[in-house]
Amino acid sequence: MSAALLDQALSPVRAQLQAVTRRIVSQLEDPVARKVVYLITAGGKRLRPALVLLAGASGRAANQTALIDTAAAVELIHTATLIHDDIIDASPLRRSQPTFHHRWGTERAVLMGDYLYASAFTLLARLPTPYVMRVMADVCRQLCRGELREVEARYRLDLTEEGYLDIIRDKTASLIGGCSHSGAYLGGCAPGMVEHLTGFGVNVGLAFQIIDDCLDLTGDARHLGKSGLADLDKGTLSLPIIYLTQRLSPRARARLFAPLRASAAASLTGRGRFRASRRSARIMDAQSLARIAHAARATGAIDQAQRRAQRFIRAATDALSRLPMNGLTGAYHALADYTIARRS
Repeated sequence: MSAALLDQALSPVRAQLQAVTRRIVSQLEDPVARKVVYLITAGGKRLRPALVLLAGASGRAANQTALIDTAAAVELIHTATLIHDDIIDASPLRRSQPTFHHRWGTERAVLMGDYLYASAFTLLARLPTPYVMRVMADVCRQLCRGELREVEARYRLDLTEEGYLDIIRDKTASLIGGCSHSGAYLGGCAPGMVEHLTGFGVNVGLAFQIIDDCLDLTGDARHLGKSGLADLDKGTLSLPIIYLTQRLSPRARARLFAPLRASAAASLTGRGRFRASRRSARIMDAQSLARIAHAARATGAIDQAQRRAQRFIRAATDALSRLPMNGLTGAYHALADYTIARRS
């Protein structure tokens, strides 16, 4: 079902997405930079560039070259964030492929992420208007802020739903909203429509991250293309875990999360200093992780988080009501439905 929804969402812009891939590859001229192509082409869903193109097609004055350049830039930015995130998380797999740092080493991975950011802004600087570059520069600032805040919130069992939503609004929803905003602007949409399409992107982004966090607890690694329970293992407290802590008695909470508290102490040799052992092994044992994931399912905390994601999807589709969408309403709704239904 989810594959059919994704196909329906991407169908109106599939030809342009192929042009986006060609533009990305053309930007990676240096043989060293070409090493990252395998990751870009390894099963990525292209949701972010697709949103740029869909929003652009929703207007009536689209500059196709500018849209393709912008879509390529956002995919480069997204790939850069994945490379850097995988270093931070010590992840061995991404999209069922070895992560860049796992294959080529941390030094090359850090530099490659920087190279992709620079390549993205080289494309954005060529656009006929500086406005989109300003939008994406602000998005990159939000992405970094969200990641920093997430690191600061690790192992904090007192993290609130509001605090969590602030983090994911920065680290995930800002880029997805920026894609819709930039595409709509380049498509010549009226200011009100740009605002509504931006709202669609932000709400889809919030739902996307919540579902991603649920899948970390319930998903099959074969479908996820990465290790399950990885976020929980590194102390990232997602919305279903926040709901779980609220549903347990103080004694049950202390007992269930005792290994997490122990791993918090073990993960640092000093304030903010990263243990080298994290690069090669889990901090928490598999049984402790599995018990927390089971409790999140059994108490209904995961179901509650999924319902919260559905509310964001309703807000996203409500933002599209009564807008002239150039026949693309079905594609937007399919993308929204896919966000909830996906398995990876």
